[in-house]
Amino acid sequence: METLVLAQPDLSGNETKYVNDAVSSGWLTHRGKYEPLFEEALSKRFGKAIATSSGTGALHIALQSLGIGKYDEVIVPNLTFAAPASVVLALGATPVLVDVDPQTWCLDLNKALDAVTRRTKAIIPVHLYGECAGKYLAKLFQLPIIEDNCEGFGYVEPTGTMTACSFYGNKVITTGEGGCLIGSVEKATKYRDGGFNSEYYHDTPGLNYRMTNMQAAVGLAQVERLDDILRKRQVGLDVYNQRLKGRGKWLFVVDTPDPKDMMAFLKESGIESRPVFYPMHLMPPYRQEGDFSNSVKAWRTGLCLPTGPHLKQEQAHYVCEKVIEWHSSLTRTSLRRYKLTGLTEQPIPS
Repeated sequence: METLVLAQPDLSGNETKYVNDAVSSGWLTHRGKYEPLFEEALSKRFGKAIATSSGTGALHIALQSLGIGKYDEVIVPNLTFAAPASVVLALGATPVLVDVDPQTWCLDLNKALDAVTRRTKAIIPVHLYGECAGKYLAKLFQLPIIEDNCEGFGYVEPTGTMTACSFYGNKVITTGEGGCLIGSVEKATKYRDGGFNSEYYHDTPGLNYRMTNMQAAVGLAQVERLDDILRKRQVGLDVYNQRLKGRGKWLFVVDTPDPKDMMAFLKESGIESRPVFYPMHLMPPYRQEGDFSNSVKAWRTGLCLPTGPHLKQEQAHYVCEKVIEWHSSLTRTSLRRYKLTGLTEQPIPS
């Protein structure tokens, strides 16, 4: 049985043509023609944008451009891929973890407001699984907002001070590895490009988060077809939303009392899936005390299903049938046990 993979890019446009052109030109680094063309295409659609080597790199230079460092605090949602907290730590600052909203699984804005102190220098709301964490949040917090839109590209409009996006192979569009930063990117561009001029004079302690010409060639072809890719992705999402209880647009996350068992069952049925992100407060680099019950519950009751332009309508129905079949196979005893434990009351691993 051929496995239905979790995510797969659609490379049916000009990707091969543009990459071949990039290679033929001899310019493989960022100095070729495709990086500015890719950035122009992004900027026309989303606002001023620069290409980066990853979404994590985009977050890093965004915070660096704000001068964030030792003794500063940055508010980060507890349930997300760990990049936002990691880049805060890399700058010597402190990530302040805040629990998520039980409906969207994005940053709980009320709890985030309560977490603001004199040391808070920025907020990183994450549009988790493509769900909107909120718009124009700078007005609410009166602080710089660095949006992590790595999973919501094409679904959530950038409205933050700066917005980081990812073009990893499983994202809405891809450049293989890669990303971009949108918004007030002037200072961030210096950090991306090394912080030196043509005479190798450094006026900024810059980094190298640039994108190659070949990656940008793929990205340009992807942006040209963004609306078509979003339309194809919606085919499977419509089926899931009609038949299953869950959330998400980048990946659809179905509600389940036992993600590990459902994952094993789906694997036997030729369906790839993956767990929800591990809550950060439970991992050694980010461990913090506090009430993170919504994050823990989401982690313990969600499973990511195949989502993307590769997912055909009949395949989405097949996934739904298998999910429903698994739920139907649960015994009354197990259902009673899940209800009594409430899941979040189970022991938390050390």
